[in-house]
Amino acid sequence: MDCRQCGEVLGTGFSFCEACGAAIPDATESNPSGAQCSAQLSATAASCICGSVEFDTSGICENCGRKQVIIDLPEVHLLNTNTVSVSHRGLHHSENQDAVAMRDSDGVFALAIADGVSTACRSREAAHVAVTTALASLQTQHNLPADQRLKNAVSAANEAICALPYDEPKLAEPEATLVLAMIEAGHLHYAWVGDSRLYMVSQRSVMQLTEDDSWLNQQIKTGISINTALKDRNAHCITQCLGMRDDVPVIHVASKALENDAAILLCSDGLWNYCDSPEKMLALFDSTLTVSEQCLKLIDFANQQGGQDNISVILHRVSLPA
Repeated sequence: MDCRQCGEVLGTGFSFCEACGAAIPDATESNPSGAQCSAQLSATAASCICGSVEFDTSGICENCGRKQVIIDLPEVHLLNTNTVSVSHRGLHHSENQDAVAMRDSDGVFALAIADGVSTACRSREAAHVAVTTALASLQTQHNLPADQRLKNAVSAANEAICALPYDEPKLAEPEATLVLAMIEAGHLHYAWVGDSRLYMVSQRSVMQLTEDDSWLNQQIKTGISINTALKDRNAHCITQCLGMRDDVPVIHVASKALENDAAILLCSDGLWNYCDSPEKMLALFDSTLTVSEQCLKLIDFANQQGGQDNISVILHRVSLPA
């Protein structure tokens, strides 16, 4: 048996890899993705980071010479054929600290992605609590304006994370980013805290609708060039998130009219770090693919670029009534 993360040969009974420290899952663990997507995922699971699927009998890539690494299958969920989420732990993390949630309530879609802060304790739990609490809150406030419902939902998620035990003093308190979208009556209403993103995608363009709460963004706004700012060690630091016990997060809320045949993309930074410009993101979209296939393509792209972080996407293809 080889380590899924680095390819190191493992002995029997190992609970972690001595080479890279990755946790070794039970060999009998079931595939959470479901049989429906197993055929589509097989190529992704057996491909090299360079994109090749040709290996010799020793598991060495015939294109680049790397040792074959068996990648965990992405976790795929279908709300319907036009609304799909896919999440994957990437190639360098022992667990997936992203969380996704989707709900359809009589044609009102609620979609959420949270990214647990890796330097905080209970990151995975914080992300899960954020998305589940936010969507549950939206369910109970039908009589309020959309922007207020979203603010209340994000506030509830923040309170739920702050209520988690803070039991690892060497780490920060439980924290997570959150991007939340609600599609109702031909409009997209959305809110966010942190750097998980929301895009609107058409055949001609990609529009980033959220603005990252990041140190990099702050520097650019003061007139520092992006190339200079990127050289700083703080370039990828976020400036706020949910779960900050000594501060109240600023919740950003906005809305936009929907266009027929457009798509709504929510994603964690595990994807957009590799395609930060709208042009690069647009190049990843193929109108001939199903929503499920497109989501898998985005995950596969991020892993082929290095898979340095957890990767999560939700894609909702808009279909307005005639």
